[in-house]
Amino acid sequence: MTNHVGNGIAKGMAVTIKNFLRRPITVQYPEKRLVVSKRERGTVLAWSEETCTGCYTCSRNCPHGCITIETGIDAASYTELAPCTGRCPANVDAARYIRAIAEGQPQEAVAVVRERIPFPSVCAYICAHPCESACNRGPIDEPIAIRMLKRYAVDNDNGKWKTRVRRCPTTGLKVAIIGAGPAGLTAAYYLARKGHSVTVFEALPVPGGMVKVGIPDYRLPKNIMMNDIKEIEAAGVEIRLNSPVDSVQDLLNSDFQAVLSAVGAHEAQSLGVPGEDDTRVLGGVAFLRQVNLKLETNLGKRVAIIGGGNTAMDCARAAVRLGATEVSIIYRRTRAEMPAAQEEIEEAMDEGIKFTILAAPTRVITQGNKLVLENIRMKLGAKDASGRRRPEPIKGSEFTVELDNVIAAISQSPVIPAGFGISTDKYNRINVDKETLATSLKGVYAAGDVVLGPATVIEAIAQGRLAAQSIDRYLGGDGDISEKLAVLEDEIPVRIGAPLPGFRPPRQMISDEIRTHSFEGVEIGWARQQAEQESARCLRCDLRYPVTRYQLESGLCIYCGLCVESCPFNALFMATDYERWSYRFEEQVLQKQDLATPERRGRSAYAHPELEAELPEQTLLIYGDRNVKKQK
Repeated sequence: MTNHVGNGIAKGMAVTIKNFLRRPITVQYPEKRLVVSKRERGTVLAWSEETCTGCYTCSRNCPHGCITIETGIDAASYTELAPCTGRCPANVDAARYIRAIAEGQPQEAVAVVRERIPFPSVCAYICAHPCESACNRGPIDEPIAIRMLKRYAVDNDNGKWKTRVRRCPTTGLKVAIIGAGPAGLTAAYYLARKGHSVTVFEALPVPGGMVKVGIPDYRLPKNIMMNDIKEIEAAGVEIRLNSPVDSVQDLLNSDFQAVLSAVGAHEAQSLGVPGEDDTRVLGGVAFLRQVNLKLETNLGKRVAIIGGGNTAMDCARAAVRLGATEVSIIYRRTRAEMPAAQEEIEEAMDEGIKFTILAAPTRVITQGNKLVLENIRMKLGAKDASGRRRPEPIKGSEFTVELDNVIAAISQSPVIPAGFGISTDKYNRINVDKETLATSLKGVYAAGDVVLGPATVIEAIAQGRLAAQSIDRYLGGDGDISEKLAVLEDEIPVRIGAPLPGFRPPRQMISDEIRTHSFEGVEIGWARQQAEQESARCLRCDLRYPVTRYQLESGLCIYCGLCVESCPFNALFMATDYERWSYRFEEQVLQKQDLATPERRGRSAYAHPELEAELPEQTLLIYGDRNVKKQK
């Protein structure tokens, strides 16, 4: 045994001495051995000074602290739009208004928001904030609380933006808009700014559409949306309430040169089970409309809501406030698949609402004065068209619950009057040209939920902007609805060092006793200190700060690739030509001049699958000096 060990050590030392002066060996396996594709990670970091913005994302994502960055304050410049801005359907420049808040100017932040949307207050309170899902701060610790910062801005607005508003000369042309929801009113606002005469016809007794009658006051206090609507009316928009429209052609025949249908999606989808015609089975949007219009609901103590979206959460939380003592949500998938915003789910749970997941109703049974809901347990199968796993019933798993009311909140659809004479799809949504939102009738356009189906407020606003542009062009205008309401940044703000570390401040709520017994607004806005602290966490992805020092400690680096994956500007990549003339690899500290040489290195496609086609043929390198070509 001892001889074998001694021989092994001797042979090992002989190989080491023989190869001591050779370069380290690279091994690239033939493609047939690769599990996924020929995308190899590479084993050295390469850095592009030209595309790096000095945002510190790579440094913050490195688990071993290998990367050191220092940025200067001179020659800073603008880059492309920040990812948060690009993810917003209306392209609200979040990075810019967050910077205004950081500089103590909430009024300028509101001006930035108003350059893109006429509903800053509404979005500040209830926006689904898709921008936060694109925030580059997310992989580091937690995305910037963009919506809460917007709320801080609107809560502290002094209206200075109004002094910069400009209105085009009157054109003498008239536009009719059917529906006073966010899509219709957005289009109305911009068309009025372009000088057109705009009249909005609303069937309900209040303006605001689904936002007004579908979102309870505890999320959006009643005065908040009206503040935004007043500014739209101040732009010259006339809103006629209790004025349903049955014929588009009648409007075209009565002096209107163009019509926009933005009637929304106000019809609750039925459960499709026997017995649901019982009067105690309510539609979700119909129930919320009764709540928001302060109509009698006759709601009992035991209530079940079917569905997992925001409408379901609103119905459940409204039921609690109306005095229901046992409120549950029944959803056919798991919580992970619920389309509702996570904060809405968490707040529902905080208010005592129970969740029955992986269950679906099969029938409603009337037993005298009793209402019994029969359900069946579900399991998740293969993925469906939505990308979520399809729920499948488990045979023999039926169970029942005794209730006073069932509320169906699974979806809603538009109701298009027959007199419109417009082409619709199988879901009763109006067919439009995706580029212009023009319908099958000349001079008639459609926008919002009537086109998209149930969507978010910001998506409806984005549709309203597109409709305004298209209608203005149809009427002979240039379609330019852009506004400059905020003071331009004469100089890029100084940032010395990395953005502020840490997580976002916690959201604050009113007391539990008040929140579950009234419709008072639940969320408490931030004070100046909280807002400026949070805005200081922003990476400023829309700005490029010159990098004065970029350093990699090779001895700490394990080439995990997290920095490459996290870089929002593709300034980092793994290279395959990684050999170095030193065996003391752990002592190497590579400076930016060593790293910023991508033209000399073979680029790997790790985290960059778009580069796969450019990769060379797969090779196996033996002893560093003999190249044996293998199949591609």
